[in-house]
This record gives sequence, structure tokens and C-alpha cells, in this order.
Amino acid sequence: MLVVLLLLSTLAFSIIEGGFVIWFVFFMLLPFSTYSLLLFFTPLKKMKIERSIEQEYMRNGDSLKMTMTLKRNNRWPIVYAVIREAMPSEALVNATTQPMQRLLLIGFKKEVKWTYEIEEIPRGEHFLQGVEITVSDFFGWIKKTQIIPAKRTVVVYPNVTKMIFRPLDMSMQTGTGPVSSTIVRDTTMVSGLREYQSGDRMSWVHWKTFAKTGELRTKEFEDQQSQDLCLVLDCSPSALFEEQVEFVASILNASVRQQITMAFLSAGRNRVFFEATQTESQLQEVMFHLASVQDDLGDSVNHLYEQDRTLANAAQILFVTSELTTEWLDILTKVSRSSRACVCFVIRSKGQVMSTQEQAMEKLARTRGIRVITIAKEQFTEAFTGVLK
Repeated sequence: MLVVLLLLSTLAFSIIEGGFVIWFVFFMLLPFSTYSLLLFFTPLKKMKIERSIEQEYMRNGDSLKMTMTLKRNNRWPIVYAVIREAMPSEALVNATTQPMQRLLLIGFKKEVKWTYEIEEIPRGEHFLQGVEITVSDFFGWIKKTQIIPAKRTVVVYPNVTKMIFRPLDMSMQTGTGPVSSTIVRDTTMVSGLREYQSGDRMSWVHWKTFAKTGELRTKEFEDQQSQDLCLVLDCSPSALFEEQVEFVASILNASVRQQITMAFLSAGRNRVFFEATQTESQLQEVMFHLASVQDDLGDSVNHLYEQDRTLANAAQILFVTSELTTEWLDILTKVSRSSRACVCFVIRSKGQVMSTQEQAMEKLARTRGIRVITIAKEQFTEAFTGVLK
């Protein structure tokens, strides 16, 4: 309306007043006003945005380099356009030091490319929804904004430190020696009957069959082999949670490389359990979870994990945390009575001095038969070599 009013008022003034100067002003404004009106009716929905990422597999701290391509179906001249990401994730906004937008001089081009980079992209699953494009005429009389869908998910995995994984020998009050797998017999699942053998429990005898045939028959149950190793990640809020995730990822990666089967429990607000991590495909599933896991456990640890059967059936528990709490100590103490060993890795910053409370918690853990290993990020490669105490 402003452009039309300006054009009509100039035309009326030229007709009334006349003169070369007034008509010159009118004819000078005419092409710019016409372009502004045509731009107003130019659709932007037909534009397309394509994304191209150089790295397919990224880790925490890598640089994200993305090439964007704007494609149009005509050569209608556009003076300039402001391009920016529409609704990017908060983590991406905080990670980049430069605004995620670009000023493009399009002109008559049907295809325009540009590249932007985000240095030190954080771990996580980042969602890119689309691009907001704003076009304008020469003087800014007409501005049009359109969001063009261009969805892309960027998964940034945790860093992995190379290490040699060795099941730790336990030297505790409960005994010494390596951990071996145990067999848990589920007496609620009867799979069949067999002849009675000396040493069978009387509670396993099928008395209905004995009453009919006079022969002792013993129930057969489904044998369930407990996990040899169970790795547990404490998802309580912590400033060192990224180091915890990196340590867990390094252990899992080393165990798969050495063909050692390991269960993994992500102890967060939402319990996530991986029964076996042995193959590359299983490792990728766990890594995908570790890419997006958050420290969101809160104060409900007792309610969620005090009766956890996974912990109770584990032959050896490797617990990774950055702060020992009485709640977790009570849970580990309860489940370690049936398991053979429990090792607690406490992540610390390099040169960090333990407080009196932390020393008391570690002393309490040791008195309960839980082995405590304090480790910094720089010592991850030595976690299972016997150097750390």
C-alpha cells in the first residue's frame, strides 16, 4: 500500500504541476515501484534448500562444516537475501561464536551456494528444521520472509580413548580372584520333566506325576546365564558428565575390539539397558544412545534402581560416576551381596583435591566391599592396567 500510494501521489503531482523535474522524478520511481510490486507477488515457497555435510561421523569437539545450496526455478532478479537457520537447537546456538545467518547477493542466479562452520560442536543429537529466507527490494519498501524446510539430523558421538580392557581381579573381603559367569535358575519357568537324580531338590519333584505313575520325576527349568560384566553409567547431574560418557564409550569400544561381551545400563530418569554389547552393530546402537544421553536422573535413584534385577544378576558391576552418594552406595551394597564384585570408577578433574565428604564416602564404600578407583580424563588409558589405585 505504501508503494502504490507513493506512485499514485507522484503521478498526481506530476499531472497537476507538470514540468520536467516532476515528471523525471515520477519516471525514476516507476521502475523501482514496479519491481517492488512484482516482488510482492513473487512466491518463495518454490525455492529449495539442500544441505551437504563433509563429515558423516563426528565426535565431540569436531568442527561441523556444512554446505548449503539454494535452488530456484526461475531467474527473476533478487537484489539480496538474508539466510539464517530457523529454530536451531539450543546447543548449536551456544556452540557457535558467529551468527548462523548469511547475506547473499543473488541477482539472476538460479543456484547459490555458501558454507558455514561451527567449531567444537558439542555431543548430542542436533535437529536442523529449515532455513528462513528474507528478500527485499532496493530500498527496503517490500520485505518477504519464508521458512523453507530443510530437515537434517546431526549426530555427534562422544570421544573414545584407546585403552586395553582387562577384567579386574578383586581383592576384597569377600575373596580374591577373577570373576566368572554364574547360572541363575528361574524356578518359575518349567520347560519339561526328567528322571529323578540323586541330589535334586525335593521341591523340584513333580508330585502330580508321582501320584499317577509312582515314578519320581524332576522339573526342568530354564537356565538363565547372568551377565559376566555390567557397565553402569550414573546419569546424575554433574559438571564432569561428559568425561563420564567418554569413559563409558571407551570401555565399550575396547571390550568389543577384544571380543568381550558386556551389558550396559544407562541409569537415568529413563532406564535404558543393552543386554549385550559384542558386535559392531550392537556397539553402534549403544554409541547412538551415548550421543544423546543427558544427566537427568535427579533424586529418584532409590525409587528406580533399588530393585533392579539387572544389577542383582550381574557377576561384576563397573559403576562410573563423578560423585559417590549414599543412595548409590546402598544400592550397590545390596546388589553386590549376590554378585561377585563391584568396582566404582570416580571421575575427577586433573589436580582436583578431594573434599572431606568425598573421602568419607570412598572410605565407606571400601568398608562395604566396593572397590573405588579415582581416575582423571588423562588417565583413561591406564584404567585397567593395574597402575591406578
